[in-house]
Amino acid sequence: MSERYAAQTTVRAAFLVVFVVVLVGGCRGRVRSTSAPVAETRVGVVDLQVVTRAHPRWQELDAVAQQLQDVQAQLALLPAAPAMPEADVQRALALEARQLQGELDKELAFLKQDSERRLEAFADGLRTEQAAKIDQVRQELEAEGDREILAKRDELRGQLHAAEQSIRDEYRYPLLNLRLRAEVAGLTSEEEAKQLQRQVQALQDEREQRIAAKADETQKAFVEFQKAKEDEINAKLKTAQGAVQAEAQRRLLVRQQELQEELRHRAAGLEETFRARLDRRRKELLAAAQGPVPGRQGAFAENLGERNRRLRAEMVSLQEQRVRLEDGILAEVKIEIAAIAQDRKLDVVLTRFVTNVAGIDITSDVVQKLKR
Repeated sequence: MSERYAAQTTVRAAFLVVFVVVLVGGCRGRVRSTSAPVAETRVGVVDLQVVTRAHPRWQELDAVAQQLQDVQAQLALLPAAPAMPEADVQRALALEARQLQGELDKELAFLKQDSERRLEAFADGLRTEQAAKIDQVRQELEAEGDREILAKRDELRGQLHAAEQSIRDEYRYPLLNLRLRAEVAGLTSEEEAKQLQRQVQALQDEREQRIAAKADETQKAFVEFQKAKEDEINAKLKTAQGAVQAEAQRRLLVRQQELQEELRHRAAGLEETFRARLDRRRKELLAAAQGPVPGRQGAFAENLGERNRRLRAEMVSLQEQRVRLEDGILAEVKIEIAAIAQDRKLDVVLTRFVTNVAGIDITSDVVQKLKR
């Protein structure tokens, strides 16, 4: 179990953490017929493992991790005990069993937390991927809708122009006849001229009213088509969003089942290791009890307890030192990543640990800033 515990501390020292800055827009419906193009999201990618290992204090952290691993190895190795009576063997075995069980419980708790962190990281990646897919579908649907709306507008404009020309042609000859009547036949009185002018004006007004009515009818048809197209786009977008969310839920469930199975397998391995160590220790104690019984059991137990207390105190101190170094390094790395993202106008910065996203690699920029 000490080898597994050391492996877990090495994993923590390797900074398996996720630093993601994501700007995700929710699903929105269209509010007008034509919309401005959606600005392209600028995505940055940084290899978090590379930049943390480039930090000036990484060697110091690595040295602390090595010291911690050495102390844990010492705690895992028990010195040979002097021979003792059978009753003392059983008591010592029960005590060590309780201690080993405590260590096993801590290991299992750590494995469970690690599994939960990995599942949350996977969920974060799914949310980012889901938002990107929905945004792409939205852009495609809006572009297609804009093309169809513009085509319908041009079609209706052509129809309106033809209708207006037809109406004008319809009134051209009646108006021309009235004007010819005034010019050729002549007018016998001022009242007859006014009456003729009123007839001309009435025809012109009627013509313009029919043209205006046709224009209103065309505009109404265009607005109705535009509204129907927007409703269609929103319905398709909602359907696509539901499909993407369902797929994400399915993948998340599959990943959760995989992690649970992995956790069960690792827990079974730890349990087997625990039983093997306890059985090995039982055999050692029984073998020692069968030999000569020196009068040093009390001193041995006291020395062993003092040794374990000293090593545990040293382990706690090293763990605290390691956490401080890790937090300090990660905080500085986050600051440099945020500064570079702002300078280069990046909307999203992802680590390659979360997902493989094509983007602007700023790893070397962060490394250079850390080495200054």
